[in-house]
Amino acid sequence: MSWPTENRFGIVVPIRSLKKGKSRLLAGSDILRQQLVLAFFLDTVSALTECESSVGTIVVVSSDETISEYTGNRCEVVADNETGLTEAIDIGVKWLLNKNHPGPVAIVLPDLPYANARAFDAYFDAARKYRNTFLVDSAGCGTTCVTSSSAAEVVHRFGPNSARAHIRAGLKPLDIFVPELRSDVDRMEDLYEHRSMDLGTSTIEVFEREWRCESYFNQLGSVSRLE
Repeated sequence: MSWPTENRFGIVVPIRSLKKGKSRLLAGSDILRQQLVLAFFLDTVSALTECESSVGTIVVVSSDETISEYTGNRCEVVADNETGLTEAIDIGVKWLLNKNHPGPVAIVLPDLPYANARAFDAYFDAARKYRNTFLVDSAGCGTTCVTSSSAAEVVHRFGPNSARAHIRAGLKPLDIFVPELRSDVDRMEDLYEHRSMDLGTSTIEVFEREWRCESYFNQLGSVSRLE
């Protein structure tokens, strides 16, 4: 279904600087870790930009110049002070409020390299039925996405055990089959555990360019997309 412009989601994507992001992603080198963090983000944003019928403005909150450069004209970029995830999200939501964004809002974390437009459209369509929703991650304790019916009604409780915190805050956990949006990546092992799904183009390009990452996967087991 194609929604009128005023009913499309405004998206907030907060992302830390590449130097600091994903410290648990032990990829063999700091440079490779940064390349993967950027690739995860680009694959997440690419999937969102393909949701032309349900997504309107995408606001990326980051002070990293590389993030801004690679985002290009696809998104609005708003700088933060690297003071934390909560503050970054609030900056993005405030930007939407100041722009009088009329439709619903979604907060999407930037580490979803399996994301695709079909999954996002399914989630957003289901989320429209409720004032506030969230999507629990594949581990069952975290959160990958949050939605609200308007920018003024955004509620978020990201952090440790965020799934429980979001339930306590009154958000509706959506029981919808979108594994691509639940499979966030914090560790290299996460990529192996989710190997049955298709990675995004940017992440695959990093793997094909960096033999060290392929060697790491060979130690864990065969990953068909990377062979």
